[in-house]
Amino acid sequence: MESEYVMNKERHLFPGSNTSMGFHSFFQYIIPLNEAKRIFYIKGGPGTGKSFLMKKIGKVFSEKGYSIEYFHCSSDNESLDAVVIKELGIALLDGTAPHINDPKVPGAVDEIINFGVCLNESNLSKVKEEIMNVDNKIKDSFKRAYAYIGAAKKVHDDWRHHNSKALDKDKLRKLKIDFKNKIIKNNVDKNGSERHLFATAFTPNGIITYIDTIYKHCSKTYLLKGGPGTGKTELLNYIKEEALVNGYDVEVFHDPLNPERIEHLILPELDTALLTSSEISKLSLSDEVIDMDSLLNNDYIDSVKDLILEDSYNFYKLLDIGLKNLSNCKKLHDDLEKYYVDNIDFQCRDEISEKIIHRLLEY
Repeated sequence: MESEYVMNKERHLFPGSNTSMGFHSFFQYIIPLNEAKRIFYIKGGPGTGKSFLMKKIGKVFSEKGYSIEYFHCSSDNESLDAVVIKELGIALLDGTAPHINDPKVPGAVDEIINFGVCLNESNLSKVKEEIMNVDNKIKDSFKRAYAYIGAAKKVHDDWRHHNSKALDKDKLRKLKIDFKNKIIKNNVDKNGSERHLFATAFTPNGIITYIDTIYKHCSKTYLLKGGPGTGKTELLNYIKEEALVNGYDVEVFHDPLNPERIEHLILPELDTALLTSSEISKLSLSDEVIDMDSLLNNDYIDSVKDLILEDSYNFYKLLDIGLKNLSNCKKLHDDLEKYYVDNIDFQCRDEISEKIIHRLLEY
């Protein structure tokens, strides 16, 4: 079946996120190895130009009309962890911690770009203790951020519990079946594939979402609106499995609070987006809205409304402290970068960058 879905020429996504479980990575879904023509893993210290090179390459090929996927870093959403030129099957990825990546099929598919050769190692060795001290502070700040995000998730679980007790399972079951029949009408003679990423992330700049760059070319958009525990996750899981069984590809975007839950679904071949508006994303769309709160028993909700209000207040308070600690991580990382920026040969870096760009243009 030929799809009318047109991929956005420019999409912005997160390949990983800071979550209640720590840093969670979906880097393996940036580009399938069997579909890639060339993958470059960029090595080098912070501030050595990895993100700069990826942005430059994205701009060059975007201006030539190619579809570009920009994968942002959740620890600094203004920096990139990867860029993909879709039509050429080419990707450049940050190969350093916390997402260390190395070639899987060296030479044949992937290779390393090493900006480390441009560093003045002699000078850096003189400030080794200072670098290690800042690095340890960054680790401690991340640990504290994850502790508070984890605490926020526990309070969120209690909030979810109250709504779940009020959820009418029969109404949810009927909604799932009706929704499936409305969206998935035909079988496709192939195996459906799934791709997992984040559209939303917890970052030093707060809660950042790029969902508007991902779904806007879908002609059919549904917004599931409701609090935690109102059946959004169950409905999205059901549609995902039904789509896969019927041979459709799915893009699964995960919840940054709990990456085991789904935040949004894109069904490219069905030209359809299933989005959620929650206590985190707070999306507001003019397309069809499905009020998941309508599945709740209002009498029960009224009886526990004070508990829910308390959970809501404490959830946002704890999450805010977690986000402030992520912001502190960024400030410390900026301090770390200064050591490397002061000790890099920019001419060497630029020469390597230009060689890579010229190679890619040959494709």
